[in-house]
Amino acid sequence: MNRISRRRFIAVAGTSSVSLIALKGCTANTENQSASLVTEQSPISPSDEKALYEAAKKEGKLVLYTVFFTQEIVNEIGTAFTAKYPGITFEGTRNAAATLFQKINQEIQAGLRVTDVFGTTDISQMMQLKEQGRLLQYEPLGKANIPEPYRNLDPDNFYQVGALIPIVIAYNAQKISAANVPRSWKDLLQGQYREQIATGSGAASGQVGTWAIAMQQKYGWDEYIVRFNQLNPKLGRSINDVIPVLVSGERAIGIATLGQTLTRKAQGDPLEVVYPTDGAVVVVGPISILHDAPHPNAAKLFMNFLMTKEYSELIAKYYEQPLIAGVSIPGAKTLKDMQPIVPTAAEIQRDIPEVIRKWRNEFGA
Repeated sequence: MNRISRRRFIAVAGTSSVSLIALKGCTANTENQSASLVTEQSPISPSDEKALYEAAKKEGKLVLYTVFFTQEIVNEIGTAFTAKYPGITFEGTRNAAATLFQKINQEIQAGLRVTDVFGTTDISQMMQLKEQGRLLQYEPLGKANIPEPYRNLDPDNFYQVGALIPIVIAYNAQKISAANVPRSWKDLLQGQYREQIATGSGAASGQVGTWAIAMQQKYGWDEYIVRFNQLNPKLGRSINDVIPVLVSGERAIGIATLGQTLTRKAQGDPLEVVYPTDGAVVVVGPISILHDAPHPNAAKLFMNFLMTKEYSELIAKYYEQPLIAGVSIPGAKTLKDMQPIVPTAAEIQRDIPEVIRKWRNEFGA
């Protein structure tokens, strides 16, 4: 596959990855006007859930933009949230980090108040929004339930941990045998895997960008990423594009998320997981309320919901990492046992612009 065909693949994947839950742009202006009439007379304590719920019901809606998981899981999260809090509707959109960040900035520049809560896998985006004063400071009820390494993602409480996403090696067991699959990220560079690998774009996907940072830190850009490109990997836009390529048999090996791989395996697809011996890359995804959220109380109620056991049990059903202790994923290693590689927020903020530039230069998109 040449570079032109990769760009075509990314373009197609990018147009097909957007999925909305009743997100009606034609009503945005009307809803923005009505939402502006809903103002807090005084802040409601996060622990006063009854008052928060009553205020949220008056707003009537929650709008979420998120990079986490899949659209199916986002839909299920919305169903659980609205079942727990009747009277609030939910509109959720899942897309790649670069796409949603651009959309939020376009809304801000146009003076539109559409999005309440934003979750991303590129923490540098959240740090930028914080620096610009675009986030609402809020410490959700139940934050103390989050494990210590991730509890104070932002000590100022402008954003919280919303997802912990391990990136692993996935493979189609009908295309390659367990004896022949790579057991580490370093093994993945072997010539025998040429034109057998699929992944997303480090320039568009926050998760792939974080993986690229981790590989650069561990092995060096030229020693790893440049050599990786010589294997002619198939590139989608989002990391979510990888699993369908593996299931179809078009490629045998993927740089993919653990949750999506195990979910499709449980559904009967011939997928297996390799936990790289040189460490799974764990993406720490922040989530926050936008400063000018049209439904701020519903957003606060949703942030509280993310800190509950109920939420962690829900996402664990899809083999996604629970946020609180006491909830586990059957058949999966714990984060600790994966020998996690976790680039820090400061490292991502420092390195991601250069990684995006170099990725585009190297891969063409």
